[in-house]
Amino acid sequence: MQESRRRRRLELDLLSLACALALSCAAQRPANESAAPARELEPASSVRTVATTEAKPAQPSAAAPATPASASANAAETPEQPAAPPEGTLILHVGDSFAAALGIPLGKRFKQAGMRSALEFKTASYIPTWAFGEDLPSFVRKYNPDLVLITLGGNEIEIVNPEQRAGAIHRLIKKLDGRPCVWIAPPLWKPDTGLMEVIRKNAAPCRYMDTNRIISAMERGPDKIHPSTPAREAWADVVYAWLLRERAPQAEKPWTLRTEQ
Repeated sequence: MQESRRRRRLELDLLSLACALALSCAAQRPANESAAPARELEPASSVRTVATTEAKPAQPSAAAPATPASASANAAETPEQPAAPPEGTLILHVGDSFAAALGIPLGKRFKQAGMRSALEFKTASYIPTWAFGEDLPSFVRKYNPDLVLITLGGNEIEIVNPEQRAGAIHRLIKKLDGRPCVWIAPPLWKPDTGLMEVIRKNAAPCRYMDTNRIISAMERGPDKIHPSTPAREAWADVVYAWLLRERAPQAEKPWTLRTEQ
């Protein structure tokens, strides 16, 4: 009897070991993904417009894209599922070439969820360009957005005195006329002189999304600065999931964001 029990335990141990090895091998199997070659952003100073995307009817169970990055962020920061995206709303995205890199794939996600988006960018622009120019007020009047996304600062990360940008940041945000807004930090490819911290401290009432904290490493394209094509898609997934997670669905405005904790 004892010999039979020992034999049975040994069989169970061997079976458990086989299952563990099978799972381990599956987890380590490389994914066979193919991606389109990265396309460099052309340098220019004129405003580039990406046409407003028309919203597709959203499926009743619309939810944030289920990518490893966004899924892990959801699990780590909130146990609840985000509310469904507000259909029919319009999101305006402005900024420099990093806004273009993010805004194009992000706009596709808005469209798939039944929203509209507009992307206005200047590839070689600076925070004062938007703060003191007339383009931003013009875009706000033209689109009347429910949410404004800002991606700026990448061209200024080596500025000697980043504090001098505080006034321009306040001026830029004032031009949004109190609309819900998020300043999305560009993914840094080298250390900055403190500009990202200056933006974080002065972006209120806009929320600040720290790309460099959420995504620790980002694959770069041929210029070694802008994200590669796959990295842009992954960045868009993370931003989209973050926006849905941080939205306050019971607020009067559809894109009011939760107060930062």
